[in-house]
Amino acid sequence: MAIRLHSFISSGKRYIQVESQPHHITGIFRTIMHSSHKLHFWKFKDATSAYFECAEDGTITFYQAEIPDADNDGIWTYLVYEYPEGEEKVFCDLSIDTSISPLQKLLSGQKLIHKTVDINEYLHYQYNQAEYLDVKLPVDWDTPEGRKIANLILEELRGFKASSVFAGGAGKEYMKSVLDGFIQAAHKVLEGGGTVIDFDLTQFDILNRIKIDEIANSILEYNDYRIWQAALPSKSKAVEYAFNAALNLLCRIK
Repeated sequence: MAIRLHSFISSGKRYIQVESQPHHITGIFRTIMHSSHKLHFWKFKDATSAYFECAEDGTITFYQAEIPDADNDGIWTYLVYEYPEGEEKVFCDLSIDTSISPLQKLLSGQKLIHKTVDINEYLHYQYNQAEYLDVKLPVDWDTPEGRKIANLILEELRGFKASSVFAGGAGKEYMKSVLDGFIQAAHKVLEGGGTVIDFDLTQFDILNRIKIDEIANSILEYNDYRIWQAALPSKSKAVEYAFNAALNLLCRIK
């Protein structure tokens, strides 16, 4: 039996309400902005109801516009589970705040504050959501040296993401090995009271220990100069290192 949920019809699913996280809010905000024009942030009176599905955590977030003879406008996020038709159900939690104030902040040009619990979460949100979120470092990284080191690792991530070479296969494995190694080294530097200079030195040690032949061969297999143009120059030591290895390999082949 189909059910109506925040202006949308659904069947074969059960919904468990959870608290909306920053990425849910920014996701629904992008959806609204994509489909609506001339919004008035104080009422969202020109916005229509919308939803945003997040495959990463299996949720769906609804924005319900204010309409006559219906509930007030708001934002609701649910975990979604497949269920046989006829067993659809919605489990609500009335203690969860569903106000649209976060959307109002975003539309007025403000950013939402998001405190991260570890450096991986910080890098993920800083890379993907920096436009809309003021992403805070984890407590153990929130020092002058921690911020500098986090910025260096973020540049590494940006360098990797800028090139299709590191999107899969040997390139993706190389990226993971490098980032895991850099993060582990950074923890040791910070725990020992070290500086960004100490971390900078450890980066080269880590790169020298990582197997490079497979990614070097992978770069050469592309056989496309545009790959090099897109990736270089880079602020990422690891990206530069990989392409230098490919160049050295090419020189040996010739």
